[in-house]
Amino acid sequence: MDALHEELAAKVASANTETMTKPGLVGALGGARVKLLKSGRHQVLLPLPQLVDTQIPVCYYIRSTPRDAVVEYRVQRREELNDIVSVQLQAERNQEVQIEWSSVVLVAGKSASLTDARPDSYRSATACVQADSSEIKKLAEKLWPENGQVEDYARNIQRFVREMERVKQPRSLDAIGILDSGMNGICTANANLALALMRAKGIGCRSMAVIPPVSQRLEMHRIVEYGVDDQWHYFDPSSLHAEVPMKPWQTLIMAKTTLADEDLAMKPRMGAMPGCPYAQELELLSAGVTLWGQEFFWTMAKPLAEFEPDDEAVSLAKDAWNQYLQEGVLSEGQIDVATASNSTELSEILKTK
Repeated sequence: MDALHEELAAKVASANTETMTKPGLVGALGGARVKLLKSGRHQVLLPLPQLVDTQIPVCYYIRSTPRDAVVEYRVQRREELNDIVSVQLQAERNQEVQIEWSSVVLVAGKSASLTDARPDSYRSATACVQADSSEIKKLAEKLWPENGQVEDYARNIQRFVREMERVKQPRSLDAIGILDSGMNGICTANANLALALMRAKGIGCRSMAVIPPVSQRLEMHRIVEYGVDDQWHYFDPSSLHAEVPMKPWQTLIMAKTTLADEDLAMKPRMGAMPGCPYAQELELLSAGVTLWGQEFFWTMAKPLAEFEPDDEAVSLAKDAWNQYLQEGVLSEGQIDVATASNSTELSEILKTK
């Protein structure tokens, strides 16, 4: 597994294209560094690329340094939306543990899996998305376009966030807290504010933890998806991608936020600032472990090959990933998938057992 991870990481590093401009294969990397405050077993949760909307994970590797500090990796379903990786640590007090992962994800230009078309379920106010606040409602009326188009409303929200000026240091990342501080440099806070403004106008929406395939190291990025006519569309309140709606290949989805995640955001927990939705980045489930060092959490995504996958490639990729989730073993085809340069090659590789 270590050798396969290193091979894929080298493949991602050597890829020529810097920014994804069309569908195809994306190489994703990530890592975390923690320190044990006391000996014993401790658990942390990591997100992983999701089988959702237009994307299909095809392979996934994870390792730790030192290797014997982790006794178990387990992929499991959290709530109804997200698969996560549970990492069970077993080490001595003051020991540092580095976790690294890598993945190849197929991103299609059209829907590759069934989407939960339930935008109306995401219209209510929550602990970090105070859509019922009078301050939020007043601002929503100000930003609502005369033509009533949701896309134009999203652009107005982008512009408002971009033009905010900080008047004081934020103490939390919830919508009201960040509006009060004027700070626009934290994508999680920008997403919470955008969600509140959207829901104040009755628009179903939720945030997503994503990795932009732009070859840059980020802790994680957060964008918003909103529902129109029972279809989800993406936009980035922080304007890393200014286009509204965004194209499917402009983002790699790691987690979709539930209303329960938003309510848990304001409850104190290790390694997370108030207002950060639950289990979207690195979640520490024990007081005996803490984030450590400068690169305590990072991600990166980079294009490996750009092409429109056909129906056969999409179907084979979905079947391979679902089999991996059930059995925990990668096929020979999944291991070699990063070498594909077009849809035909991808299909032939995935047929290899």
